[in-house]
Amino acid sequence: MDQTKITVKVYKPLMTAFNDKLDKLHIKRDRFLNDMIQSEAKNLATDMEGKSLSPKAKRYIINELGRLDTVPVNIGVDKITANKLNEIIKESNMVRDAFINRLILFLLSPNAFLNTLELPLDVTDPILKPCEPLSTSPLQAIEQVSSDPLFYLRTAVKNLNETGLYLLNFPSPKWVGFSCYLDDFSVPGTEVSDLLKQLFEVEGKKK
Repeated sequence: MDQTKITVKVYKPLMTAFNDKLDKLHIKRDRFLNDMIQSEAKNLATDMEGKSLSPKAKRYIINELGRLDTVPVNIGVDKITANKLNEIIKESNMVRDAFINRLILFLLSPNAFLNTLELPLDVTDPILKPCEPLSTSPLQAIEQVSSDPLFYLRTAVKNLNETGLYLLNFPSPKWVGFSCYLDDFSVPGTEVSDLLKQLFEVEGKKK
């Protein structure tokens, strides 16, 4: 299949951890990311349907990602995969690098990160029921997970927060640069954000 290269800026500690994990599992990074982007494009499109970043929100995400220690990474992907992603970006005005960083972060999902988001650490958590259990056959289990690695996390986020992985708000402002979507209420310096801030200040004075 015809391939192309995309260059993305990835948070350096995140990229290092991701590369280390893939090396230990003997997984080819570009092939894996290509498959993940291709399979997640449908879920991303569903989350972003009818949504479009305002220019200010997009600039805010880009600036916040730029504050992090990022490293440029060249990823070889199928042209059909790149085209699917570009279509979503065009329709939603999404920041591509924010999506890639978020995707890698969810693929890694260290326990501390899951605890911060109050997401389950294993598939036996009641919030995931009824979900298909993993096979005790090693190769069958790998096949199950590899076909949709984010299935359990996506199910947990939907059950707990009634939203999608790509719309879930991270609690720390540090991770704004990993946002696929933000409304203007969440962007400092916008009229709606300033209006909301003033409203809370007025309410606070009343108390």
